[in-house]
Amino acid sequence: MTDRTDPVAVIREYYDRVWHRHETDAVHELFAEGYVNHAGARGTLKGPEGILTNYRNTLSAFADGTFALEMLVTEGNKVTAYYTMTGTHTGPFMGIPATGAKVSVPGIGIYEVRDGQIQESWVVRDTLVLLKQLGADVAVPAT
Repeated sequence: MTDRTDPVAVIREYYDRVWHRHETDAVHELFAEGYVNHAGARGTLKGPEGILTNYRNTLSAFADGTFALEMLVTEGNKVTAYYTMTGTHTGPFMGIPATGAKVSVPGIGIYEVRDGQIQESWVVRDTLVLLKQLGADVAVPAT
């Protein structure tokens, strides 16, 4: 069992149990009922059910999707996680039908942990990198 008084341990447990071992019951243990995820373009996710919806949506597009924690930085009860999501595009994503493409996408999540649970987060991934790996016609003009 994780030391729930250690915010880093809680975040490591989340990525390990939910994304690596697919223990979705852990979401209700690790996320507070009042949890809010400010997920950028994906909108706001609320409560453990918001996390489960995101989890299911991600795996419906990337069935073998996983997250590698590259770096964790803490300040008080906040943990910043720099991660790499990898997977194979096996289902529709943002209007793009399955391509079979292998993806590797960086992202950053800032998590506030109190009382042994994740209370709030701010998570962004590099969607432009992801769309390019899926073959989408996206271009960034040179400056």
